[in-house]
Amino acid sequence: MSRFLNVTTIIALAWSLFVLYTAFFGNFPALIQRSIFVTFALSLTFSMKRLNKNKTSRTLEWLDIIGIILPIVIGIYVIFNESRLSTRVYFADTVTALDIFMGVILILLVLEASRRIVGKIITFLAVFFIAYGLMGAHLNGLLSHRGLDIESTVDLMFLSTQGIFGVPIGVAMDYVFYFILFGAFLNVSGGGQLFIDIAFRLTRRTRGGPAKAAIVSSGLMGSISGSAVANVVSTGIFTIPLMKKAGYSSKDSAAIESVASTGGQIMPPIMGAAVFIMAEMVGVPYTEIILAALIPALLYYLALMFIVHLKAVKADISKTSEEVVEKQEKIINRIHLLLPMIILLSLIFYGFSLSMAAFWAIISVIATSFIRKNTFLNHISIISALEDGAKQALSVTIPCAVAGIVVGIISFSGLGLKFTSIITQWSSGNFIVALFLIALGAIIIGMGMPTTAAYIMAAILLAPALQEFNVEPLISHMFVLYFAVLSMITPPIALAAFSAAGISGSKMGETGMRALLLSIPAFLIPFAFVYSPELLLIGDTQHIIWVVFCTSLGIVGLSITIVGHLFRKVVLWMRVIFLLASIMMISQSFLMDILGISLFFIMIVVNFLYSSNQPIKTDVPT
Repeated sequence: MSRFLNVTTIIALAWSLFVLYTAFFGNFPALIQRSIFVTFALSLTFSMKRLNKNKTSRTLEWLDIIGIILPIVIGIYVIFNESRLSTRVYFADTVTALDIFMGVILILLVLEASRRIVGKIITFLAVFFIAYGLMGAHLNGLLSHRGLDIESTVDLMFLSTQGIFGVPIGVAMDYVFYFILFGAFLNVSGGGQLFIDIAFRLTRRTRGGPAKAAIVSSGLMGSISGSAVANVVSTGIFTIPLMKKAGYSSKDSAAIESVASTGGQIMPPIMGAAVFIMAEMVGVPYTEIILAALIPALLYYLALMFIVHLKAVKADISKTSEEVVEKQEKIINRIHLLLPMIILLSLIFYGFSLSMAAFWAIISVIATSFIRKNTFLNHISIISALEDGAKQALSVTIPCAVAGIVVGIISFSGLGLKFTSIITQWSSGNFIVALFLIALGAIIIGMGMPTTAAYIMAAILLAPALQEFNVEPLISHMFVLYFAVLSMITPPIALAAFSAAGISGSKMGETGMRALLLSIPAFLIPFAFVYSPELLLIGDTQHIIWVVFCTSLGIVGLSITIVGHLFRKVVLWMRVIFLLASIMMISQSFLMDILGISLFFIMIVVNFLYSSNQPIKTDVPT
């Protein structure tokens, strides 16, 4: 056991140090850099995730050892053949027998690593696309293409930067890894716990304080981690029991945590890993994307915060227990841990490359930890952060390698353009129908898959269809990203909700449905910014302010409709009118906005007058 643990630590440390080295001294040629990066990821996977968890079979143990060694052999092969591989033209130059052998082994290793790290769904999808690539010439109709053979498959996947070593791995290597490593250092220093403590301090005097603290802390943590499931596990262990203790039901507690954690992937300043790939695909600066994402993310959390508040009022849930607050270490003693975040954002907006900004932010975490003794990072903490960062990076790197296989096949076969034709045909050219089809497609693609991989496939297959309707590329990609993210809380496979259910002890199916209910406003936000690009800060200031105001009121109206409570119970006919008013305010028409605002405030007055004339009765939480 110690042998495997030592090997795992050595590989993880070597991977992190290699990435930091190239950030400071510069990258190697693309094929070399990416092959070494994938080599570390695969070797670390096979050292961490063994076939035989009970360790009773020496045969299976040797298979894991082979899995650790083979990627290293392949990496060395690429390095020694760098001069030949960097000058060859794929699909034109000769592929040797040894190239084919190494390429086939690499593809099999990536598929097995995917099965161990991500699960069967994305692995099966990759196998399906490989089969589609090989059988394309034998298919009929729209899905047919000239087809690949084994030699050309290896050429595409292994000997070029169009397959496994393609754009997804390039983005994971150049951007994502650094931010994951930054998050690991911040967490080891105590910055992650600081976010949770700040959230509880800010919300302790409000109704339903624990749930609101969960929303704030999960938004902050999720922006750094970029993984809804990881965020649920890290913050939910603390927040879910406190929500239950305060009076929220088990399924409500789990649903609130899962929706809040999922939103972290669309919450600036860092967002999830997918946003780095979006910047590469759309060809716009990362800073432009995070600015565009700001208002929709705030609307997402506004809706959830208002729903949680109304539920707290409806069920007469109290404030955060002072006992919880008193147990927290003084925030002032750790406030300096916010400096690395400020430094990171300053460097990004000043014009530093993302990798260099993250590199110096990591250095700043170490430096600022020395300000106070209670946050001091010793050599053990630094090694732990380097190791944890590499391990966390597997959840992005392996899906990106698999996505490279899928993207390579899609590009070769022209399937992306064919999907655009299919959506245009099914929608009969109707824009709103096309939007619903694309949203549904992104959710289906994302079910059971990491957001990064889901976004890549949705961006290639679905975003071009939106652009056929003259929707700008940034808006199109933001639209599919939102629904790829929301697949984490969409039944039947709602990974974030199911993870939260495991902590709260609620039933997975019921928790998934409750998370879906709480996130209804979030599902409407992408439609809102497609029709009103001002929500993405596109347009003049006057129109942006007006659209944000109307949409915010619409989100509040939807929240009232979902909970069925304001000053008092909102009866069915009132909920219907609140819903209609919300839809009007989210629409693009100025006249509809005015009508919706008028209806909204009229219903608030009616509910207030209705409540003042009725005896007070506490509702039971649903």
